[in-house]
Amino acid sequence: SFQWRLEPGASFQTPEAALVWSDSGLGGMSRTYHDLFRRHLIRGQKKHRPALLNSWEACYFDFDHERLLQLGREAARYGIELLVVDDGWCGRRDTDTSSLGDWRVDLKKLPGGLTRLAEELADMGVKLGVWMEPEMISPDSDLYRAHPDYAMAVPGRTPTQARCQLVLDLTRKEVRDCVYDQISAVLRSADIRYLKWDMNRPLTDVYSPSLPPDRQGETAHRYVLGLYELQERLVTDFPELLLENCCSGGGRFDAGMLYYSPQIWTSDNAEAVDRLVIQEGAALLYPLSSMGAHVAACPSHVNGRVTPFAIRGQVSLTGCFGYELDLDKLSEEEQALIPGQLAEYRRFGPIFREGDCYRLASYRENHTYDAVMAVAKDKSAAVVSFVQVRSRASRRSLRLRLAGLEETALYRREDTGEVRSGAGWMRGGVLMEAVLSDYLGRLIYLEQVRE
Repeated sequence: SFQWRLEPGASFQTPEAALVWSDSGLGGMSRTYHDLFRRHLIRGQKKHRPALLNSWEACYFDFDHERLLQLGREAARYGIELLVVDDGWCGRRDTDTSSLGDWRVDLKKLPGGLTRLAEELADMGVKLGVWMEPEMISPDSDLYRAHPDYAMAVPGRTPTQARCQLVLDLTRKEVRDCVYDQISAVLRSADIRYLKWDMNRPLTDVYSPSLPPDRQGETAHRYVLGLYELQERLVTDFPELLLENCCSGGGRFDAGMLYYSPQIWTSDNAEAVDRLVIQEGAALLYPLSSMGAHVAACPSHVNGRVTPFAIRGQVSLTGCFGYELDLDKLSEEEQALIPGQLAEYRRFGPIFREGDCYRLASYRENHTYDAVMAVAKDKSAAVVSFVQVRSRASRRSLRLRLAGLEETALYRREDTGEVRSGAGWMRGGVLMEAVLSDYLGRLIYLEQVRE
């Protein structure tokens, strides 16, 4: 339904398409896209991505100040750097039926507001992050009661609600200013280092009273331009803020959003086996540094699958790592794995995020196992994440041929001490033992031997 009236002497800039060419298949295409986006598109907060604990699957809307401090103590106990307070902290938002657009702290839940919470978390060594859904408005909100015209609606028609919410008309400057003033007030009220910018419904009733009827075909495009302007203003005024976009996953995973948000929540389905496929698909175009990847609660709140904690951690390791569950409810055996998972993320995360990515095996294709490899840009080190989901019928070992190493350089495999040339590792590969049971995870680290 796009149309644009181009007045005499005016110009219109279309959205840009990013095209690459590869002489080495989809893998070469992916690595070129990854480099293109990392070098020329993603700005700010490029390298350090804190390990975080998100409150959503730990407590949903049911929290207060003390419950969040409890989560903060859990985070501090393990050296997790950031606590993200997800949905439920603003307005009167005890369910998803109200208060979007009222970005003021619920002082019944949080006496002292985010200011006090941030200060008490800081005393534990934990930073604060918050969730917002700035593009949406609840009909049951103070903002809607004051400005019902701020919501998109076609004259003479009842607007379509999804999740009890409507879409704010970001084509209008006064609406953008209203949203920005509220967000900036929240961010200035406390030491907030991370903002999860959510969008949980698509645009409908795409109509803006700021345009005449014969120019309504411009509305959707102007909406996105307004969104870009709003996020540009935000990251300019708060340069130390890590902005993560989110739209239940892929609905907002595009190159344009990465210019403002260096990472994007890959999917609300955080279950590890499904995430193998989701993250493989996203990595065809987007670098691993752009993917939010959390260890979620189990059984999965999305599909009910029971997946070992170690496997959930390893699948999340290749993205921007975090936990989205109540750590105190884990078994002692699971809790004992957390320090190792965090150490692996801090050690191997930079290679996954900044290195060259190679797909060695695809669970999407073979329905049994998955393997992804990242090689440091200077080829000094490499790490392989191998995840077996289902038992392999054969008792024969699997030979996993590596990729991307410097052929003549020598590499030592850390867990076995074996030394081979890069060519030797790539042609001879590594043997993954046949284990006749479901769920097996292996991390293989190679480092160049310096003479």
